[in-house]
Amino acid sequence: MPKELYKLKLLKNIVKMNEEQKQAWYHKNIDYKERVIYFGPWQPSEEMVDETRMWEINDFSIQNLIKGLYILDKEKKANITIIWNSYGGYWTSGMAVYDFIKEIKSLVIMKCYGHVRSMGTIILQSCKKRILSPHCEFMIHYGTDSSEEVHSKDLLAGALEGERCNKIMEKIYLDRIKEKKPRFTLEDLKKLIANDKYLTPKQAIDLGLVDGVIK
Repeated sequence: MPKELYKLKLLKNIVKMNEEQKQAWYHKNIDYKERVIYFGPWQPSEEMVDETRMWEINDFSIQNLIKGLYILDKEKKANITIIWNSYGGYWTSGMAVYDFIKEIKSLVIMKCYGHVRSMGTIILQSCKKRILSPHCEFMIHYGTDSSEEVHSKDLLAGALEGERCNKIMEKIYLDRIKEKKPRFTLEDLKKLIANDKYLTPKQAIDLGLVDGVIK
């Protein structure tokens, strides 16, 4: 289909949205008709912006994402698109999304705009198709950890848990990289992400962590 006709078709689909569909997309970040979910900073109403939640990847923000994936997957087994724009966030919350995407039968396409960083780049690896906008900021790293004043043994337990999570993260990245670069080693990866590593869309594609750029 020529690009002009495809764009016209998209515009017609938007016009054909009924009021309920428009409200679901604008306020709930889900387009049931086109099977699209938005994840990123948003305000649930025109009057309310809760800055304390920061709209990062956390237990609060992922609930609608997981619920939306569940609903669309139960409706039918077909492609689901996530439009992504997030700095990153909490490991356990992000892994909940990662595991859920791996579990459902529908194929998930993740299109990233603005920035996909840290935990977002890990969630990206669970998707069938991983796409960045031309100017999307892509950043991978080991992340950060912190601890309140706790017993020394609890501090050690927390450090060991952090190390366990690092190994899971390394395996997720390395498995996808090796699909394109079989000789890429764990040591190569550790050097790459010892500090915050920013990649252009092309560099992320060349590394094997992204599939393409939005035209």
